[in-house]
Amino acid sequence: MASAKASVATRRRARVNLLPFFLLLPVMVVFLAVFAPAVIHIFLQSLWKFDSFRLAIVRDLTAANYVKFFTDAYYLNVLWLTIRISLIVTGISLVIGYCLAYFIFYRGGRFRTYYVLILLSPLLVTVVVRAFGWLLFLGDNGLLAQFLKFVLRTDSPPRVIFNEQGVILGLFHVYLPFMVLAILGSLQRIDISLPMAARNLGASAYQAFTRVTLPLSLPGVFTGSVLVFVLTMGSFAVPFLLGGGKVPMIAMQVYEKELVFINWPFAGAMGFILLAIVGTVIIFSGRALERGKYGVVFQ
Repeated sequence: MASAKASVATRRRARVNLLPFFLLLPVMVVFLAVFAPAVIHIFLQSLWKFDSFRLAIVRDLTAANYVKFFTDAYYLNVLWLTIRISLIVTGISLVIGYCLAYFIFYRGGRFRTYYVLILLSPLLVTVVVRAFGWLLFLGDNGLLAQFLKFVLRTDSPPRVIFNEQGVILGLFHVYLPFMVLAILGSLQRIDISLPMAARNLGASAYQAFTRVTLPLSLPGVFTGSVLVFVLTMGSFAVPFLLGGGKVPMIAMQVYEKELVFINWPFAGAMGFILLAIVGTVIIFSGRALERGKYGVVFQ
């Protein structure tokens, strides 16, 4: 009887363990049928040659496109610019996003749902429309320029458009909700009695936050940071519109090589390099969370 019960329990555990795979099966089928062939084609295309005199693609396998990217100082600067802007946007979003998430969860009260709706409302508008809105606000005759002219008493205030500052501001506005939602979801999984117990045991508000709330919310912090960083790395519309062609992030370079210079192999190489960087960040971040490297483990 005991062995029969044990076998039944074992079969139940097996079914439970296989459940995530069955849930992922439709997504994996779509990925293998739609995205995998495209990724393979981009990789093969990146290994072809491009004849700039005849504007023709020569299907001879070579690593020249990758060698050119990693040996040309211009493209290395483009890669570093993309990483730097992504890190800055992620850092600003993390600081402000954590403050917003903390306020919504602990001080939102009965208005918490409305705060979340206000936070999500910009997502109802496309990125292009929001970028054009920033163009009007940050332009030479925009509201910010007029305000700076009045405050600084000058006819030529500092520009916050068509430069890195404008791109960072636009990307921060676009991706802040993702950071807030990730941290808010992590805060909602924390037992509210834990920081209260810390306060009852003599801990100050600062100690209760740094030793209880913050460590337990690290999964959301880490997930939100990775999400914002990855999305910023592949951004095109905001850098294109708010950068004015003066902030050549890697997605813009892919667009330029693909449609302007018709150099599809080199564009494919840059796109695959970007894909490899983003994939590496996602894989290592997932492994770090699973192993509890930062003192937290997803349950």
